[in-house]
Amino acid sequence: MIDSHSHIYGSRFQSDQQDVIDRAIAAGIRHLLQVGCNLEESRTVVELAERVPGIYASVGVHPHDASTVDDGVLDAIEGLLDHPKVVSWGEIGLDFYYDNSPRDIQCQAFEAQLVRACANEVPVVIHTRDAEPETLEVLSARVPSRGGHVHCFTGTAPMAKSLLDLGFHIGFTGIITFRSAAELREVVRMVPLERLLIETDSPYLAPVPHRGKRNEPAYVTHVAEAIAAIKEIPLQDVVEATNQNFYRVYEKAGLTWELLGAA
Repeated sequence: MIDSHSHIYGSRFQSDQQDVIDRAIAAGIRHLLQVGCNLEESRTVVELAERVPGIYASVGVHPHDASTVDDGVLDAIEGLLDHPKVVSWGEIGLDFYYDNSPRDIQCQAFEAQLVRACANEVPVVIHTRDAEPETLEVLSARVPSRGGHVHCFTGTAPMAKSLLDLGFHIGFTGIITFRSAAELREVVRMVPLERLLIETDSPYLAPVPHRGKRNEPAYVTHVAEAIAAIKEIPLQDVVEATNQNFYRVYEKAGLTWELLGAA
């Protein structure tokens, strides 16, 4: 399996990062995509990808840090795209739940990063929370030529349908295992298997039976199992499809897909 979105580079993994990677390997995890949320983190995920086979990097500025986005930051993020293991721009988008940056600033940062991603013909990783109309308005006005991955989807079925129509893949996390997520499980049911990605968003949103604990990439197996149960299909079908979907979204000329931790 592939954990298509996680953050094991932060302080919550400082003491046992290698153990976390080893547990992922033992669980059969093939690759990890590590996603930066600001310029400093983006540089960190590139360094981690350089050091560990099977880890790949996405670089960008999360809406929480949208106020930091200026031409210098955009130029620096763009420069990281040259690294052979950087496969996408993100995570970027809108978060009107926390509003850690003013909404107008979030929109400006989102649009500016989309412009750069489109110019560089790289896929994007999208974060959207409590901002469905605004997210769709921005994306519809500038659809990335390479598409991308709307990660940790928690929105409505109409939102999912609109994103699929725009060419995006949709990622689901351990939230789909929560008792309270019946409506989201219906969205999982309607999203075609060939457009699904599985992810943990570690360290957040640990799935049942680990809910309440720090999440980690090995737990993506529970997400795949939940999708198989929801769609009433074999687990192996979910694994094979989501792996191929990941490769299709994040393919890059000259990129070699190494196994996680391989010497």
